[in-house]
Amino acid sequence: MNSMANLNISKDTTEKVNAAIFILSQNTDVRRTYLKTALYFLFRNFNAECKYPVIIFHEGDFTPNDQTEIINGIRKSCRSLVTFRALDADDFKVPDHIDKDKMRRCIATKPAPYWRNEAYRNMCRWWLVHMPKYAAGYDYVMRIDDDSFIEEPTPDLFQWASDKKLVYASNLLHTDCGICNYGMMEFFQKKFPQRHDDISKMFISQQIPSRAIQVHPFRTLLSITQEKLPQIDETITIQMPVIFYNNFFITKSSFWQRPDVHELIKEIDANGSIYYFRWGDAPLHTLIVQLMATPDEVSRSVFKYSKRLQRESFLGNTGMWHDYMPADYKNSSCITDQPQMKQDELQMHRLQQ
Repeated sequence: MNSMANLNISKDTTEKVNAAIFILSQNTDVRRTYLKTALYFLFRNFNAECKYPVIIFHEGDFTPNDQTEIINGIRKSCRSLVTFRALDADDFKVPDHIDKDKMRRCIATKPAPYWRNEAYRNMCRWWLVHMPKYAAGYDYVMRIDDDSFIEEPTPDLFQWASDKKLVYASNLLHTDCGICNYGMMEFFQKKFPQRHDDISKMFISQQIPSRAIQVHPFRTLLSITQEKLPQIDETITIQMPVIFYNNFFITKSSFWQRPDVHELIKEIDANGSIYYFRWGDAPLHTLIVQLMATPDEVSRSVFKYSKRLQRESFLGNTGMWHDYMPADYKNSSCITDQPQMKQDELQMHRLQQ
């Protein structure tokens, strides 16, 4: 799909969409540097023209002076659009129903390069469980991460989403780690038995040789989390979810207030796999909207965009360097240009037919 080819906007709209841009950040030297750059690209390529409020959520770690530093890096015509908001005290705490000792033992197994830590799991839970309460006053909200760049001038994405009556739109398609999301496919198939085959199409099977280096910590993880260990043969089959790469997304706030959606989120949260494995907000958002919205309410918003992982390598848990960047500079850093991503897009398209 060509960049911005699908972003047609009504010419005769007179009323501005009631919408806001959400950024979740931390006050460290590295995150502040990324945040300043992300805000530069956000305003230069989108919000200097569209002028939607930008809310930077944090855990209370941005002092007034820190906030002033960030806001003064925005050009004067747009500074008034940016505010900081401290999260509610319990938003970034491990919930009481999670066995914290079990969680820490699970995290310590490190069976995958992007296994991450307790804080990362709190972040995933926030975008699923807590984000809707902050979005309730708006018709639409956009998420953009503090290390995500809008790389080209972009039309009013909120107006586009409103015109199309969308529930959810994201930019890129990806696959997420099957080990991190272990048991997710089965959870949703049990919850939606009538959609069993559709849910299977939302995942890509991967065969891991049982002698692979990550199998031992994975077996340790299963011994902590499973009442009965599954049989392990020459290969282990794991299911990688096809995901909207939701470090950028636009969503209709009322969707997340629906009683049936709220109840499903409660069941996901109670399951505990956000913490014991690393069920991410991206596959969970993707599955929820694919299963509970209509096909014409879900779309891609295609424009040149990248996140830190598409621009830099990262050090994995085993001390090895990994990267998800394109092999050359003929294409942008956006991962939709990668052949594997085109296969993932085809898989998602099949589901929506």
